Amino acid sequence: MRFVAKVYVMDVMDSVVVSGYVFDAEDQAPDDHQPTEFAFTVPGTGLSDPYAWLLNSLYRALVVEQQTARSGS
Repeated sequence: MRFVAKVYVMDVMDSVVVSGYVFDAEDQAPDDHQPTEFAFTVPGTGLSDPYAWLLNSLYRALVVEQQTARSGS
């Protein structure tokens, strides 16, 4: 499998929005390249270091996604 993704992370007021899409980029199935879109909103943390902010935002979105998947929402 080969996947391609584009991820956007935006600070919006007191929240951080992590959104984007991912799709299967295998050459064998050209008709099956429909992107899967996602969006998660997490509370902002006020971090001033850009790398810490990015990693923290991505990690927190991952945690939200895992909790959502476990609860069946």
